[in-house]
Amino acid sequence: LEQQVLSANPILESFGNAQTIRNNNSSRFGKFIRIEFNFAGQIAGANIEWYLLEKPRVTNQSSQERNYHVFYQFMKGAEKSVKDKLLIDRGPEGYTFTKKCRQTIQGVDDRAEFETLVRAMTTTGFRPEEQTDLFRIIAAILHLGNMQFQATRNDEAVLGEQVAAEKLCHVLGIPLSDFTRALLRPSIKAGRDWVTQSRTLQQVMYSVEALARSLYERMFGALVGRINSAMQRPEGKSTFIGVLDIAGFEILETNSFEQLCINYTNERLQQFFNRTMFVLEQEEYKREGIEWNFIDFGMDLQPTIELIDRTKPIGI
Repeated sequence: LEQQVLSANPILESFGNAQTIRNNNSSRFGKFIRIEFNFAGQIAGANIEWYLLEKPRVTNQSSQERNYHVFYQFMKGAEKSVKDKLLIDRGPEGYTFTKKCRQTIQGVDDRAEFETLVRAMTTTGFRPEEQTDLFRIIAAILHLGNMQFQATRNDEAVLGEQVAAEKLCHVLGIPLSDFTRALLRPSIKAGRDWVTQSRTLQQVMYSVEALARSLYERMFGALVGRINSAMQRPEGKSTFIGVLDIAGFEILETNSFEQLCINYTNERLQQFFNRTMFVLEQEEYKREGIEWNFIDFGMDLQPTIELIDRTKPIGI
């Protein structure tokens, strides 16, 4: 069990961490890890809760950053037979969602990191077919980003070259015609009737990015759920230690509304943590008569928070 708890970390780092401008291994999601102990002080189970996964990173990164580590580790380190099965025949420079950013991290061997990831998943109890299914989603997202569309004279989007779309549908086991129709001419319910709506090129590109992000987030949620099921033990728990890891604050070149929400929530959490751990704790010292020079950590972030959520005068 202790080995499984330790092995969860490289798995979460591969799928949830990325290189940012200021950090080569930045956590792009928040997590609360609850480690249970029995009366003898031994680990008796663990549980991970996660929040605020930075989904925009799956489809857009600045030139100084990277997508999530697992994309590069998989393309550089996976066996040829696995990549052939998932129709991955290029490196990171050959896929839209990974080619516009950095390809490597100085001092980091993505092949070796992939081996570490596979060992960790095996230790945690992932069967080989479960591991392949996770990489199937990674491959599908890469193929999804390489799909090409064109605009007609009526500004309707049509599928250009079909190769990437055919690869995507083969990897996911879905019919090509149904998938392209859902992207290009989706059916929408209007009242009691279903109406077929044509899409512009921009609308289709938005749909592709949204689908890639949603696929990744759902896979990540299933991954954490699978880790939790491996670390759950029903009996013998008496107490726990909780570890809160707040996702790193980042100012990106282009900040989406989602990024604003992530940063705002991080500021709120940091403020809550500062007040609980530093302000209230020091007040307890004073009540107990402990000699202590009061340090004010509490309101560092207040101007940023008020800029967004103040009521008088009203914030953003």
